[in-house]
Amino acid sequence: MTRSSADVPAPALPPGRGLTAALVPVLLLAGLLLLLPAQGLAALQDRPPNPGTPALVGPQAPDAEPSTVPPPADVIGFELGSDYMLADLDQLYDYYRVLADASPRVEMEEIGQSVRGEPLYLLYISSEENLAQLDRWQEIAERMARARDLSEEEARELAREGRAIVWIDAGIHSAEVATPQHGPLLAHHMATSESEEVRRIRDDVVMLLMPMINPDGHRIMVDWYRDVARTPFEFTNTPEVWHEYVGHDLNRDWFMIRQEETRHIAHQLYERWYPQIVFNHHQHSPFPTRIFIPPFADPLNPHIDPQVVRGVNLVGEHMGKRFEEEGRPGVVTGITFTMWWNGGMRTAPYFHNQVGLLSEVAHRYASPRYHDPEEIPESIRAGSRELSMTEPSIHYSNPWEGGWARLADAVEYHFVASMGALDIGSRLREDWLMGKWQMGQRQIRAGEEGGPFAFLIPRNDQLDRGEAVELVNVLRRGGVEVHEALASFRAGGETWPAGTWVAPAGQAFRAHLRDLMEPQEHPRRELYPGGPPEPPYGGLAGWTLPMQMAVNTVRIDEPFQVELEPVERAGVPESRVFGGEEADGDAWGWAISGERNASRTAVNALLDAGVGVDRAAGRIGAGGGEFAEGAFVIRGDGQAASALHEEAERLGLDRMRLDRAPDVELQPMEAPRIGLYMPWTGNMDEGWTRYILHEHGFRPDTLRNRHFTDGELDHVDVIVMTDQGAGSILAGHRPGTMPEAYTGGLGEEGAQNLRAWVEAGGTLVTFDAAGDFAISALELPVANAAAEWDRADFFVPGSLVRATFDWSHPVAWGMPDETAVFFQNSRAWEVLDEERVAVVGRYASRNLLMSGWELGADEHLAGRPAVVEVVAGEGRAVLIGFRPQFRAWPTGTYKLFLNPLHGAGGAPSR
Repeated sequence: MTRSSADVPAPALPPGRGLTAALVPVLLLAGLLLLLPAQGLAALQDRPPNPGTPALVGPQAPDAEPSTVPPPADVIGFELGSDYMLADLDQLYDYYRVLADASPRVEMEEIGQSVRGEPLYLLYISSEENLAQLDRWQEIAERMARARDLSEEEARELAREGRAIVWIDAGIHSAEVATPQHGPLLAHHMATSESEEVRRIRDDVVMLLMPMINPDGHRIMVDWYRDVARTPFEFTNTPEVWHEYVGHDLNRDWFMIRQEETRHIAHQLYERWYPQIVFNHHQHSPFPTRIFIPPFADPLNPHIDPQVVRGVNLVGEHMGKRFEEEGRPGVVTGITFTMWWNGGMRTAPYFHNQVGLLSEVAHRYASPRYHDPEEIPESIRAGSRELSMTEPSIHYSNPWEGGWARLADAVEYHFVASMGALDIGSRLREDWLMGKWQMGQRQIRAGEEGGPFAFLIPRNDQLDRGEAVELVNVLRRGGVEVHEALASFRAGGETWPAGTWVAPAGQAFRAHLRDLMEPQEHPRRELYPGGPPEPPYGGLAGWTLPMQMAVNTVRIDEPFQVELEPVERAGVPESRVFGGEEADGDAWGWAISGERNASRTAVNALLDAGVGVDRAAGRIGAGGGEFAEGAFVIRGDGQAASALHEEAERLGLDRMRLDRAPDVELQPMEAPRIGLYMPWTGNMDEGWTRYILHEHGFRPDTLRNRHFTDGELDHVDVIVMTDQGAGSILAGHRPGTMPEAYTGGLGEEGAQNLRAWVEAGGTLVTFDAAGDFAISALELPVANAAAEWDRADFFVPGSLVRATFDWSHPVAWGMPDETAVFFQNSRAWEVLDEERVAVVGRYASRNLLMSGWELGADEHLAGRPAVVEVVAGEGRAVLIGFRPQFRAWPTGTYKLFLNPLHGAGGAPSR
């Protein structure tokens, strides 16, 4: 049944429906043969024939009773898993609507919308009796997860009564096409099968099936594949990120929870349903293995409760046993993927006492591919482990010997893994429920009996009060309990005012709170004894949020007493007025601080409305308030002031009344004309930057390669190039590797046109690796010193390092003297001409590492320029040696690239 009364539209049918199931593979193979070159045809003739799409588990299961519930093929028009065939978003959603309407064992709810407005559906699949009591099962799951005010006897009673909540999702990485194709088969099987196993699962488990985490990306990917299927490009990825902004990084947004999709889903996981098992399907198993499942590799994050680790290993081994029972080879464990990093769809649950599961299935394509057994490597290296691919081992007990790889195989492997998780979820139903209570209780006691006791977030003692609010809301979106002090109190030897936010460590999600608020210390690991460092999975070692966001927080180890009120979400800061009330007569003008990121949002709205705005080049003060260099000044007390006051109230900005012109230089501003380079290589760093710019009211124009090669750059004043290698910017995709329209980069002509544009007065802003391209293309007197350092001597993977800034320089207006920057094998500049190069920021001279892992930083990186502004003719280039906006985490360094967009700089601007 559905939870809305939306009509079910007729399903869209793919081309060719009406062919018999036996004829389709024959015709598709014939078409493929016609497309192959002569040598390809000869090679194919030497291979065993493709046996075609097999009967898939689920709808064809022999234990399924005759039912009025249609199998997926009857609605979608073909068997899911068929070669060259992908069900698009409309077809998948149509089937789920039909299934929910036809089966009393299925409910479907829209829990939100994607960034492009597609519905996000959540399916509840269980017995009819269980679906009639969903509110009760949710209540029990929440009480056991929060674990507060619940005795052991009461918890055991609830465990006996409750149902295991098992979350299974698909479609987060749109290029991994089999994951969403298995969903309808799983849903139909669980709704219709009358096998003893499925009946038991339906009685014991409420399955939460999230059939499509990234619907926008699925549309992009399926449209792309349908264009390139049966061509030389059928195994290529899309030339754009498969999401409005972040593509693959949608699976890296699970502690900040910025994107629409992650916000809606995190609410279900951490504030509503609290599933005991969270299964996140993927398709990136290292070749030639067929699927990776837990147990994971080291290192282990020390904040994760050991009972979580045991649960993960138990479920993984149970799934592995099922694969062997069904004779499915190629299952690998214990390599590559770790339990260190917080922030992934399956890793963030660890810090919420949930069993987070990952499957990585092989062959993420709809087109079949043959792997000659002779091509199977003897072994593969995964980090510090070398694993035989031909001899059985503990972690790879049944090697795959090669042959045809097809979409149907991948779909089946996903199906088997899902059933394994559901089966063990049922068999240990009471254990999973009781385990959540036990872990929650353990975390509560640890927080109440030992340090830390709580973390304090001052409301007003902040460089940017808005980011303090955002930190509170990041914690709340992740289900962490945060409270507001109702009266002043003593803690840590100081008096704290009413309104201070308090996050007690004595709570069930203590692990998540500590992991986000405290520095990480990644263990030092080597590829082999005495060898170079082993990079952490995902390249991430440290991510402490107060450091990244430049928010002042205080850890309190000793217990204290305070009257508290729970915070649901923190609102914008109080908008204060310095120098008199708004209605106190006519003012010369008003000012807002440049230290708030949100001030850029207000300024963009004012500029769009035609309000004149200036930038103050010195400090200004009035009425007991003072704003540092870079404050925004609005003249007049009429319509312009009214517009400013409206924005200030909306965003929680402080205002300063000015009775006369400030005694500092005022630099007039204009609405920025920004060009953001978007290559055809699907650059997520560009997407994240575009997201942040939109969030702050900027409207960048997209610049493609042709704008540079054709010299069409005069419509913009500032060009931003996000992190991308110099060779990739220059050359892009090689000819023959993608359809011609998506090959190539800027080329020499585009680089020359960019240089001419800058030298005529333009401003170029680059992040990290793109700075290498700027140095070469513009012949800048700067070098990347880090390029010469050996990884065995210098290594800083995804960590927070200390940097200092000259906040008197316009590029650094509003920055603190010192803060953390996100360094991921990034750049350190060497200045070759001090007359043309201004150093805006440097890596600190000592104690560089703040969170994560470093090797040789103090010897190599200390004191090196991190941000420079270089004069180039009448224009300038601002080279930021790291990513100041990485995944929208380091809000404390946003101003380094937002300032130049508003024209702030020491060199002449266009």
